[in-house]
Amino acid sequence: MSLNPAIDCEWTTTAIVPGEKNELASERRWPGGKGINVARWLAWGGRASRLVLPLGGATGREIAAALSAEKVSFQSVPIRQSTRVNVVVTPDTGPQLRFNPSWPVVSGAELTRLLAEARRVWCGCAAVVLTGSLVRGAPMDTYARLVSAAHADNLPVALDCDGEAFRRAALLKPDLVKPNEWELAQWAGHGFSDEHGVVVAARALAKVTGGWVVVSRGPAGVVAVDGRSGDELVLPAVPVRCVRNTLGAGDALLAGLLSAPSGASPRRRLGHGLKAAAAAVRLAPGVLPRRRRPSAGCV
Repeated sequence: MSLNPAIDCEWTTTAIVPGEKNELASERRWPGGKGINVARWLAWGGRASRLVLPLGGATGREIAAALSAEKVSFQSVPIRQSTRVNVVVTPDTGPQLRFNPSWPVVSGAELTRLLAEARRVWCGCAAVVLTGSLVRGAPMDTYARLVSAAHADNLPVALDCDGEAFRRAALLKPDLVKPNEWELAQWAGHGFSDEHGVVVAARALAKVTGGWVVVSRGPAGVVAVDGRSGDELVLPAVPVRCVRNTLGAGDALLAGLLSAPSGASPRRRLGHGLKAAAAAVRLAPGVLPRRRRPSAGCV
């Protein structure tokens, strides 16, 4: 489910000079936001999904057309305000800059329709994936309500969000959470000076959720803790000679975990996710490798 989808737009430039006119060399646009990223990478990994998302205005129509062209299954819920456009500025040298609008705002009636549609669509799926920021107008307990509803329907839940929405939803015991290191620090209330601090915080979070906590750490790899068995895994990232982009790498990792072969061990699942993340950072933002053949079942 993607509560806050977007068109992602990349502008490339030679360099960014503060206070001066910066000429753009190119522009690319593709459907984005964390939930859509996960759905696209699930399709790449050979796993069908059923995406539910609010869409409005010309941007919403652009997303719908792009997803249809990629044959990503989705169900849209119309909203009055236009869907946002996120902008990534990529210079030839130096860090990327990212700008994410805070609109649209959904009404109470629109949110009610969206949550009802999600529950209808996820019937028959293997799992529910809740990921991304909350759209404005959605209460902070929205993800918590969705976790509870999915569990009432006997479906496991994977959660990837941040802030207060994450804190509340974590109390409802999602089966897997995937914070990055910064999001885990938000939850813990402090930063980390080393890997041990990340492991300690992941253990504490796993005690709350009772399930898997997978902390994505970029080039440092992942830390994973199982709240049921107490198992802990620390895996390095897959080496990448030239990192082109980091946008969406965490979403690729989550999709890789979920699309790993049935019955795969936790270590193998993590390895599957890390390979997907490595594929993501080698490519331009929004670009996926050649799609794999879909398998049965959906997420």
